[in-house]
Amino acid sequence: MGNTRTAFVAKNSFFGIISKISSLILGFVSRTVFIHFLGTTYLGVNGLYAEILQMLSFAELGFGSALIFAMYKPVANNDEAQTKKLLAFYRTTYRIIALIITTLGIAVLPFLHLIVKGADNLTLFQLKLYFIIYLINTVANYFVSYKYSYVNALQKNYIVTNVDTIVHLITIVAQIVIMVVTKNFLAYLLTHTTLLLFSKIIIARYLNKKYPILAQKTTEKLGKEEKASIYKDVRGLALHQFSSIAIHSTDNIIISSFSGLGVVVVGLISNYNLIMSSILGFVAVFFNSVTASFGNIVASSSVENYRRSFLDLNFVNFWLYGFCAIAFFTLTPSFITLWLGPEFLIDPLCFLLIVINSYLVGQSTVYNNARIAKGNFSKDKHWALVQALTNLVVSIIGAIWLGLLGVYIGTIASRLVYVCFRPLSTYKFLFKRSCIEYYKKLSMYFGSVALAGAATYFATWFLLKEVTVMRFLGAIGMVTILPNVIFLVLHFRSKEFKNVCYRVKKFMKRENLS
Repeated sequence: MGNTRTAFVAKNSFFGIISKISSLILGFVSRTVFIHFLGTTYLGVNGLYAEILQMLSFAELGFGSALIFAMYKPVANNDEAQTKKLLAFYRTTYRIIALIITTLGIAVLPFLHLIVKGADNLTLFQLKLYFIIYLINTVANYFVSYKYSYVNALQKNYIVTNVDTIVHLITIVAQIVIMVVTKNFLAYLLTHTTLLLFSKIIIARYLNKKYPILAQKTTEKLGKEEKASIYKDVRGLALHQFSSIAIHSTDNIIISSFSGLGVVVVGLISNYNLIMSSILGFVAVFFNSVTASFGNIVASSSVENYRRSFLDLNFVNFWLYGFCAIAFFTLTPSFITLWLGPEFLIDPLCFLLIVINSYLVGQSTVYNNARIAKGNFSKDKHWALVQALTNLVVSIIGAIWLGLLGVYIGTIASRLVYVCFRPLSTYKFLFKRSCIEYYKKLSMYFGSVALAGAATYFATWFLLKEVTVMRFLGAIGMVTILPNVIFLVLHFRSKEFKNVCYRVKKFMKRENLS
């Protein structure tokens, strides 16, 4: 069973990385063409609308995580009858959610002029039309979500990844051609919508053919107790969903709503986010592949094995996200200078806060995955509410007094609530151990990143005082080596490092024998 889980993780990760590499290359080409032909105002509108619709996705209430969790056991036990009932319930639920999000989106239209500041070259009609197209794109995803959940529970995410990659690449190429030929934002959006809707039809038919259970109907319905269990999880997850929306989907809205900042600043920040999300996408592929394996371990293994797997993966989590955070802060401003020009840079202190938040989000990835796989989402829901309120209150007040810096101070404050206090309510529930164990690791890892980050930044500072391609390449070499050497020196004797090395060697040996 363990080898099977490892094989699925490796397969999901491999195809996910291939997807990210191709998307990364074309994504940067597309962004460069976008800025050249359409400008930063449209770039800001693009980022703002995406965030508004993420906020509206609160209507999902966490049903996705609750239903995937409910599906792990019947899928692992080949219980087709129960799986069919769950899929039918999921399908109906998400159609209702799609209707709710559509209604909420239409309700936002009269208030767009209050949210979008600094886009004086666009008419209100244009802003509303663009928003409706974004709304259609968002709602379309909910009609195939239940099929994805089944594939996720099978630990075969790579199947959907491969199909999505092909569609995504075709869409980007088509959009690039449309931008160059028409220089028209509306044509750019309609191209994406047309290909998206077509792709959803193709994906649904492909999955139905590969997994006939997805197309099979059932007259049986979930019992009251089964629904009650799911609704209990949803009630717990609803606050987590609200918290996630308040943290991840409000910064751009707040920034755009203040006249001193506006939608153009959203566009500048989106360039930083593109770089960071593109790189972190590679890391996320691995950890997302692990989530289903966590669910499988919960259903078929001991608590101690679950804990040991978590500690080892949390160590890998620290190393990868810590290295990425150091690389981002050291190299991103120079990269943007070479790519777009110094006029596209933002304040270094604001960017430092963005990077710190990125690390804290990353460092929580494995814990969050382990948390989802174990269920009982009501245990820490109050911390999610505190986190959300902290972000909204501190970010809005901060924006008034400190501008962009204040917005990200609020984001960091809320993130610390999540990272520092959530384990108080859930660590013992997950692993039957005191949460002190987690805090010790968290502090040790953060200290390691801070030390390696300071050493790397000062080591490259003289090299990057003047930004040229050769100097930038030299800095990449230093950033690649120095943080990893420091991490190795600090942790090569740890049990987690030895366990990870053993797992890798065992996997490589098995692959060579096969």
